[in-house]
Amino acid sequence: MIHEVSNVLARIVYYMRDSLPEEQIVVTNSLKRAEMVAWDTARRLRAVDFEVEWVA
Repeated sequence: MIHEVSNVLARIVYYMRDSLPEEQIVVTNSLKRAEMVAWDTARRLRAVDFEVEWVA
């Protein structure tokens, strides 16, 4: 039986130019939404890059 995933746990790592990376764990209803959260937060933190990893 296949069940649709209702919540996604994602780990987002933000890379800064002059400091250590910052990590954030988010619970969303899709990986696409986690990516949108990452873009918004990266802009706010002025991160040079970020990565989104599916955890569970």
